[in-house]
Parts: sequence; C-alpha cells; structure tokens
Amino acid sequence: MKLPKLFVPEKDLENSVERLLKEPVKVQQRYGLIEVIRADTFAEGIAKLKEQGRKPFTFSENVEARIADYEVNGNDAELFKTWLDSITGVAYKAHSTKFKIILRSDKLENIASGFNQSFIPVDYDTEQGIELDSKKGMYGQLWTREEAKNHKFWLAAMNGDKGKLADYVDMWFDKTGRKEGMSVYLRSNTSQDELWALVLGSGDYSSGAGGGNVLDGSARFVSGAQQK
Repeated sequence: MKLPKLFVPEKDLENSVERLLKEPVKVQQRYGLIEVIRADTFAEGIAKLKEQGRKPFTFSENVEARIADYEVNGNDAELFKTWLDSITGVAYKAHSTKFKIILRSDKLENIASGFNQSFIPVDYDTEQGIELDSKKGMYGQLWTREEAKNHKFWLAAMNGDKGKLADYVDMWFDKTGRKEGMSVYLRSNTSQDELWALVLGSGDYSSGAGGGNVLDGSARFVSGAQQK
C-alpha cells in the first residue's frame, strides 16, 4: 500500500494562517507498507514507534496516508476504520476560546515514557503555532463538502495544502454518501493552559478532528518511515 514520505518539520509555519494558506509546503511521496500501531496510552504508542526506529505522523500525514490507502484499496481501506493519533498539537489558552495548532509538537513527539495524564500542561504564550479562535468559526457541528474544503482549521491543520484537503474531502463524501461531516471538536475556557494531540476521527462516521482526546487513553498511530 502507498505511504507518504515523512514531512519536513513544519516548525517554521507559525502564527499566521494567512501566510500558511498562501505558502503551502510542497511534499513528495514515497511508497511502503501501511501499519497501525496500537497502544494503551499516547506515550506508550510513541515509545513503541521509537523502539522500531520509526517516527509518528502529523495530522496532515495521517490524512495523506488515508488518501493513499483508499487509492489502492477503495472501500476496504483500513485507515478509514479507526481513529489516528498524531504529533500535531492543539494548545489551549486558559479561560478563553483561543487555541494554537502546532503542526509538529516536540512535546508530543518526545513525550516522556510512562506519561499518564490527560494533557500536557504548557505556557500557552510561549508555544509556537497557528492561532485561531473557536468563537470565530464553525466548530462542534457537521459541515458540507464545500464548508469543509474552505474551513481555516482544516486548511491550517493540513499545512496549507488546499489540493490535498480537497482530495480528502471529496474522497470522504463520495465514499460515505453523506451530505455533512468532517466536524471539529475542541476544548475552550480551560482552567489552565493545556496541550492535547490532534486526532483524526474514524472515517466511516464523520472523519472529524478532535482536539480533546485524552493522552492517557488508548492510542492508534500510523507507522512512519524507518529512521536511518
């Protein structure tokens, strides 16, 4: 099955949705085998990948892996049948509706072995990411095909790649026959600054994005390319 090549670290695309959407990163692809790593916690999944000499995927890489799986296997694509964790982070500012999308979070990628809390406490103001506000957009609801293609959250989380997002949206709506889907569910007004991992929901239901799945719950990772 096809597998996307690991992306160049996305740390330079920060703090500006407008710049991100104007200057999307170009990504090349490679091929290999798709494998899903299952674990009891997020940290355990990261540890398993490191033991195998592999790297976890970002949110946009998970989407690309699903596209590749579907192109080869059609409705039998396995990656649509489970949620997929990522090292793309969502940092929440305490007592507000502001949040940042961190395309590749060092704190998640290098989470301590044995970490067993729901989220990682952070200093929001020092986190580098693309800042949005959940009160300034449609969140927590199902979207139409065109709404999903043009929503700032999805565009930002996809590293500004409008073409790839459009391909995924069309693929999901055509596959399921649904009229609405691809919702985004986030936290807000948290009691402290928090970092959570962005999860790609099961494609057979709504293929939504979740920024509130606990890190101490079960995790699913697409296995990345082996490190040399």
